[in-house]
Amino acid sequence: MGLFDRLKRDKTAAQPTPAPAPAPAAERRADPAPAPQRQARPQEIAVPEVSARDLIPRLNAENPPLLLDCREPFEWHQIRIPGSLHIPMNQIPGRLHELDREREWVVVCAHGNRSYAVAGFLIMNGFKASSLAGGVTDWWMHKGPTESDYR
Repeated sequence: MGLFDRLKRDKTAAQPTPAPAPAPAAERRADPAPAPQRQARPQEIAVPEVSARDLIPRLNAENPPLLLDCREPFEWHQIRIPGSLHIPMNQIPGRLHELDREREWVVVCAHGNRSYAVAGFLIMNGFKASSLAGGVTDWWMHKGPTESDYR
């Protein structure tokens, strides 16, 4: 099951069930049953974002965050941040066991959209995660180290 399928399933399961339509007056009982309780709305998740400018020095610190690249394989082969773990976005739900729950993760994609969604998914599953704002594109523009299979 891909990430979007899992998020859709989780969101659907967390949505409140609509209240049944009231019965016609002839069918109403004298002492009506209590109304069903509505489920609470899902709590919105705040996904922290980190800029390339702030992340570059943190990777050289004593306890650097781990990098998770959620792009497709062809993108990863073109350019990537050295040392990042590559798991394509739709494989992440089935591969959560590969991620260290005790460490901080910064999720990377091309421009920051997919990584934002994946970081939110990781947070929902108990990880400490953030998204690289602007993705590997912004990373490259800030002179962050990169590697490629084509150069």
